Amino acid sequence: MKEKNLYFYRLFGEPAAEWQGTDLPLGPPQARRVFALLLIEAGRPVPSGRIIDELWGETPPASAKVQIQGLISGLRRALRSPRGDQPILTRGAAYQLDARPEDTDTGRFTCLAARGRELLARDCHREAAQYFRDALELWRGPVLAGIPAAAEVVARWEEERLSLLEDKVEAELGLGEHDRLVPELRDLLTAAPFRERVCGLLMTALARAGRVAEALDVYAGWRRRLVDELGVEPSPSIRSLHCEILRDGQGMTTREYPAYQEPAVPSQLPPGIPDFVGRDALIADLLAELRRDGRDTPPVVLLTGAGGIGKSSLAIRLAHQVADDYPDGRLFAALRGTTNEPRSPEAVLAGFLRAFGVPTDGIPADVDDCACLFRSLVHGRRVLLVLDDAAGEAQLRPLLPAGGGCAVIVTSRFVLAGLELGRQVPVDVLPLADAEALLAKLTETDEDPVAAQQVLEHCGGLPLALRIVGSRIGDRTGWRLADVADELSVERRRLDWLCAGDLAVRGSLSLGYRQLAPDRQRLFRRLGLLPPADFPAWAAALADDGEPGATSRALEDLRHRNMVQPAPRATGAPRYRVHDLLRAFAVEEVAVEPEQDRADATERVLGGWLWLAEKAADRLSRSVLRPEPGTAARTSLDEGLVAEPLSWFRDEVPALEAAVSHAAGAGLGELAWELAVVAASYFDHSGLYAEWSRCHRCALAAARESGCARGEAALLRGIGQIYLYRDDFRTACEALTESCRISDRIGDRAGRARALTGLCVLARVAGRPETSRATASRALAIFREIGDVLGMAHAHTSSAVASTELGLLDEAEAELDEAGRLCAELNDPHRTALVLRRRGQLHLRRDDRRSAMSCLRRALELLDSLSDEICASRVRLELARIRASSGDRPPSGKVLIRT
Repeated sequence: MKEKNLYFYRLFGEPAAEWQGTDLPLGPPQARRVFALLLIEAGRPVPSGRIIDELWGETPPASAKVQIQGLISGLRRALRSPRGDQPILTRGAAYQLDARPEDTDTGRFTCLAARGRELLARDCHREAAQYFRDALELWRGPVLAGIPAAAEVVARWEEERLSLLEDKVEAELGLGEHDRLVPELRDLLTAAPFRERVCGLLMTALARAGRVAEALDVYAGWRRRLVDELGVEPSPSIRSLHCEILRDGQGMTTREYPAYQEPAVPSQLPPGIPDFVGRDALIADLLAELRRDGRDTPPVVLLTGAGGIGKSSLAIRLAHQVADDYPDGRLFAALRGTTNEPRSPEAVLAGFLRAFGVPTDGIPADVDDCACLFRSLVHGRRVLLVLDDAAGEAQLRPLLPAGGGCAVIVTSRFVLAGLELGRQVPVDVLPLADAEALLAKLTETDEDPVAAQQVLEHCGGLPLALRIVGSRIGDRTGWRLADVADELSVERRRLDWLCAGDLAVRGSLSLGYRQLAPDRQRLFRRLGLLPPADFPAWAAALADDGEPGATSRALEDLRHRNMVQPAPRATGAPRYRVHDLLRAFAVEEVAVEPEQDRADATERVLGGWLWLAEKAADRLSRSVLRPEPGTAARTSLDEGLVAEPLSWFRDEVPALEAAVSHAAGAGLGELAWELAVVAASYFDHSGLYAEWSRCHRCALAAARESGCARGEAALLRGIGQIYLYRDDFRTACEALTESCRISDRIGDRAGRARALTGLCVLARVAGRPETSRATASRALAIFREIGDVLGMAHAHTSSAVASTELGLLDEAEAELDEAGRLCAELNDPHRTALVLRRRGQLHLRRDDRRSAMSCLRRALELLDSLSDEICASRVRLELARIRASSGDRPPSGKVLIRT
């Protein structure tokens, strides 16, 4: 353990570093400026970008980063102790002086001043005065002497010094030293002519010394200067002191006038994060809200969101940017809303009142009385409150001021919808561009954009996670983003790795989880059994094996606590999503449940998606030949959920794709292939070939691993169809032929016929109509044998197309007549439209353009009514070609081709 006080750092005077009382050489002026900046932020990381700004402003040299590294290396050599201690640390793309408050003159000054003020408040004047003198002895000259920057820091510490001098004088006045203090106060007022407290203390000292006339003269001269040069009148406090001295006159030479005290102006804001990045539009919007004048009630900004999302950092950022707009006080309170013991409103109010100078014995015990006193005290003032980590509306209401001159910034993990005042501002994860900028700033590297994108994906835009990545890269010499990406790629280890010092993603997430009631905890961890995509309430109910209404209410409670978020949706019931890292936490928590319970819940959920997908697909046009159902268990649900099948599929596509992957990962090959083939109905209808391909390939691997031969054959048929659409006939032939072979091997006649149907189309588009017609005949024989009417319609249509290409027009017409009859029997408008399209092509081959256009128009009407834009566009194209070849123009206002 490091010994105390071996290093000591000075900001008062020229910046200096000592080792056991001996000054250490800091090097050239630029190195001293860098050291000064590190010392100003002692114990906190300083980004290299800020150092560059301090040294070169807006025109840094190209070698700025290299020069900074050289200056830091020089300082490290200069500050290295005889025993090898090194106080400058690397923190990602930042540097930090490893110093505790007691190791710096500013830290000791602050500590001594605070202790002295505590004693002064208890009227322990002698002890307080000694603490104040000890603090002032640390002053060795102007702050940061010789450093041409940090004007704000110099001004702040000079203000602290003057304030402490005033406190010392007040303590010494309490010891009866008024005669001795008069010259000192006159000098102080000359040096700082507009300081009201100095003037009041000088008047008090003179009055106590029996020099009332001089006290009145001091006030008159000071007021005249204030009015003439600043155009303002003295405050009510000093006017009251003047009136008291004036009223009592010469008869009060022995009176103990109370020492003048200015109204307290608390400034409690914690330091902001220097490398804060992003949310620029939101910040600009909220700054305008906080700076708006002419209000009757205070603006209350409610920043709500999940743990680690950056609410507190955003709140402090806003507070510092508007601090000058609230000169009468900046209050901060950590409400501890995510702990087991949130702070009571009366405790918070008591702290605020003490900050404004109200003595402890003057603070009411009743919370309502306390709130009334606080509101009276800030009435007419411009005071900013930052209330961090609120537990709820009841905790907040007593803390809110009433006047329009004040403003409040609140952070909470809860949605504070019940608060009468306030603008709800949900804080989400960082947008990708902001997350990229923050990661680059924290790691100071862009050598591997692929690894950076992987890290960003694993962190999910969570600022806390990104800061931990930056910190850990800084702590581990030689670590690269690729190393971090590898560590984060394993979900079960991700939360273990996202931990650095007192920063831990798991700890942040755990705070919210531990506050949940047992039934809510169970529901939340069961969300870890769902596929990693947004989900509807029924899926959560199946995972939790609960009643749908109760689950919906529980999900809304989790949403209120920002454990889940609402997901965008086009139509239908509410959907929810869980941040990737929250999901990783849920996966960890649910892993303690019995394995069989988890397996049963997973199958229930996936079975629900399969049941609904089948019901929705049954209501779509049958553009693909689906296989007979497999043996996977279905979970029956309310069929009203798929009353609008196209809208349902549109909302559900990401979830279905994730469900296929989830089933495959769980070893549920039968569920995986059945989900994939039923989703193909919508993928084909909407032209989602990439999603179709991903689902089928994922399910194919699972089906093979599980030994689901019928599923393997069905998936190969779908893959063959995709390659047909992509004109990759060789690969399509391989997939369809393999499907046919597997179907033969397992005796699946229906599967063989469906594969033959695909091979029939393949032969035709490859320019082999004879083979196509023969293959269609073989498929038709099987469909007749097994009684598959839709398959027979497919085969007759394919055979008719091949016959048309061979010039066998009468045979083609007979085939289409039979296909049309079968479509009527099935009452299948989509297949009817396709038969009409082929009949139109046949009429065109006979040069009967009128009949061709009639058939194509009827086909187009049916396809438009079914919202099948892909097939409809093909028909429009054929109509346009007929018109173009005949020289006709389309009717005005009608578009024949859609892009």
